[in-house]
Amino acid sequence: MNIIRFLSRFTLICNICFLLFVLFSYLEVNAPQGAVADMAARIPFFKELIIVLGFSAIVINSLMCITYLILILLKKKTMIPKWIGIFNVFLLIAEVYYFIF
Repeated sequence: MNIIRFLSRFTLICNICFLLFVLFSYLEVNAPQGAVADMAARIPFFKELIIVLGFSAIVINSLMCITYLILILLKKKTMIPKWIGIFNVFLLIAEVYYFIF
């Protein structure tokens, strides 16, 4: 069960990167015309990491939500805080809406 706790936390980090990705893309689209382009270029590694984790969040989060569902159906006790599971499920809905629609 330690691996489930680790993957839940990793999924939480991916979901936070998804939120940052959406925020950065919104700020980039709505930037004024005279603004300096690509202001986050000073730290390109972190910018690229946020983009990769933000895009992969939908896959990782859907796999984790399927794992949550299996654990609930098997009635297994886990030491995962409930707010992490609820937050991940809520953001899966937001990710599906963002990427599909």
